[in-house]
Amino acid sequence: MNLNKKISRREFLKASGLTVAGVTLAACAPKATEMVTEATKVAPTTAPAVGKPIELIHWSWLVASDGEIWAQMIDEFNAANKDIQIRMEVVPDDQYVTKVVAAAATGQAPDFGWGTAGLRGMMINDNVIVAMDDYLSKVGLDMNDFVESMVKASRYPNLGNKMYMVPMDAMSLQMEVNLDHVNEAGLDINNYPKTNDELLDWADKLTIRDGDKVVRSGIMMTGTGVQPTVTWGIVAAQMGFKRASDDLKTAAINPDAGINAMYWVLDLFDKHKVSTRDIADRYAAFGNGEGSFFWTGPWTINGYVTQGLNFTTVPFPNIGGDHRTYFELGGLEMYVQKDPARYEATMTAIKWLSDNSFLWTTKGRGAACRKSILAREDYKTAGPDWKVRGAFIDGMSFATEGEIPVLEAPDFTIYAGGNFLAKTLETVWAMEKTPEQAMEEIAKRWQEDLDKG
Repeated sequence: MNLNKKISRREFLKASGLTVAGVTLAACAPKATEMVTEATKVAPTTAPAVGKPIELIHWSWLVASDGEIWAQMIDEFNAANKDIQIRMEVVPDDQYVTKVVAAAATGQAPDFGWGTAGLRGMMINDNVIVAMDDYLSKVGLDMNDFVESMVKASRYPNLGNKMYMVPMDAMSLQMEVNLDHVNEAGLDINNYPKTNDELLDWADKLTIRDGDKVVRSGIMMTGTGVQPTVTWGIVAAQMGFKRASDDLKTAAINPDAGINAMYWVLDLFDKHKVSTRDIADRYAAFGNGEGSFFWTGPWTINGYVTQGLNFTTVPFPNIGGDHRTYFELGGLEMYVQKDPARYEATMTAIKWLSDNSFLWTTKGRGAACRKSILAREDYKTAGPDWKVRGAFIDGMSFATEGEIPVLEAPDFTIYAGGNFLAKTLETVWAMEKTPEQAMEEIAKRWQEDLDKG
């Protein structure tokens, strides 16, 4: 097995050192930012001098094409506002939570930063993240303009059901397709696969093998990490598996469906032979033409467009019977401050960024969360070509597999390569444990997690 260094989604987005098919996916560094290091001390201004604007400290882990657009958003805010200015500082994604928690403990937390809905329960429980409800109305942010499901996902039922994030963009996993491979196989992309049987038929025709060895995957997969984990999570949900009951009291509903989904993933490697465990860097592999179908998110669009890859995006197929895919909601969260008077200024800035998020949700990352933006006539034409972007917008209608909003949420997330779930499933992909054994371990751990609240 090829054990080259695996690349995470965030590492892909950094892209500055990633060469695909001879083309470097260069990422522009955000303007007017600085990298936060261990030695960096953040000391938010509590009272501006007379005539000077309030300076808000904003931490972000966006560093590639999305980071470039976000930096443009911050620059536009600063140009449009005299009384409040934002100083953005870039923090590595894998250090972000640790640094925010440490800064909050010393009273030096940034004013606001990026979060993912459903994953912040522990930070909320530890009073690092501030509830927004009182400040939303003060600054006049129109919550009725937000897609209702996005607002719901930003609340935590087990923690008072308060609002802890303003949604900025919604993401889903859909299927990117290498059109050169489709044309070579004589297939019609207008009749792209929508069911399990159609998917496997197409994958077989697109796969290139050397004996029993897959040298080009019909379905891009890896033997470890995120890709098989999130694939399992989506297929399991389509087959009727639920990670937790609606009341967040019972774990692993319908475990047989979860077990069957594990066998489905294993069959990609060992029965159908349309995937290989030897892929380590899935992003580079798809860009290099080593796979025909790639289940991924909108964060990949700009990189592949810049590269010149001939691809399109179509909806994730209905494999298990109940059409679902992965859902991720990104947004802005406020952190605890010594001076509570800063919260209203912070929410004023967040309101402006939300009100003006057309640029962010057409060229930056995921689908808009504001009804007024989605309804604009130019929403479909303002960003990358709709053939590569459209499925990520339209596909939000069946993107339901988000996070489980409990204290131990990281144990449940299906989009992860190093959490409890991924590590347990890796023993299945490596054929060290049976799906039945893995499900028993998963159900036990998840129930313990739910019991914590």
